[in-house]
Amino acid sequence: MRALLRTGAWVVLAVIVGCARAPERPANPGGHRVAQADVELKVESVTREADTLAVTYAVHNRTSRAVLLVDGLWDVGFSGHLTLAPERAYVDLSGGRVVLSRMLLPVPEDLMVEAPEVPAVSRVEAGATANRRAVVPLPLRTALPYPTGPEETRELPEVREVFLRVGYLPDADAMTLHAGKDSQGTAVQTPEYGPVVKAQRVLDSGPLPVSDAK
Repeated sequence: MRALLRTGAWVVLAVIVGCARAPERPANPGGHRVAQADVELKVESVTREADTLAVTYAVHNRTSRAVLLVDGLWDVGFSGHLTLAPERAYVDLSGGRVVLSRMLLPVPEDLMVEAPEVPAVSRVEAGATANRRAVVPLPLRTALPYPTGPEETRELPEVREVFLRVGYLPDADAMTLHAGKDSQGTAVQTPEYGPVVKAQRVLDSGPLPVSDAK
C-alpha cells in the first residue's frame, strides 16, 4: 500500500479529541493496556479525503528522556526496493473491527520469514510533541506484513469506528540503530527486530467513531 497525499475537497467524517496513554510494560497488540501519563496519544480527527481515510494525531512525550516512535513503515516497489512511506498504516479488518497500526508487528510464531519487516524510527525529545497522520486508501483492504488469512475489503459506509495503534520505544538512547537511506535517498534509522519486540510499547486510541460516511 502506498501512502497517498490528496488535494481538493475533503469531507469531515468525525472530529475526535481522544487520548490514549502508554502501558507500563511491553504491550501485546490486543492485550490489556494500563493508563500512564508519561507518553500520550491524542487523536485530533478522522476524515475522508477524496479516496482515502486519514487519521490526524499527536504523540506527547512528557518523560525526561527521548523516545523513539516505531512509525516508519515501508512501501515496497515492483523492484523490491524500500521507500519510506511517512503516512502509511497497516490495516487489519479481522474480527469485525478496523485497526490501523503504525508499529512493529511481531512475526507469528507459526510463520517462517526470511527477514522481518522492521519500521524505521523517529526521535521525539523529552517534552516534545510529534504530529502525525495515518492515511489509508478506500475502500479499506487488509494490509499486513504477515497476512495469515484471506484479504478482506470494507467500504467506508460499513465502518462505524476505527482503532489507531502506535508503537514507541521508551528509551531512545538505549536502542542500537542502523543508519541508512531508502530508495529515494531519504536518511533513515532502523533498530533490530529482537530488541524492538521486547521493548516496544503500544499506544491504543480505543474506538474512534466514524459518522456521516458517504
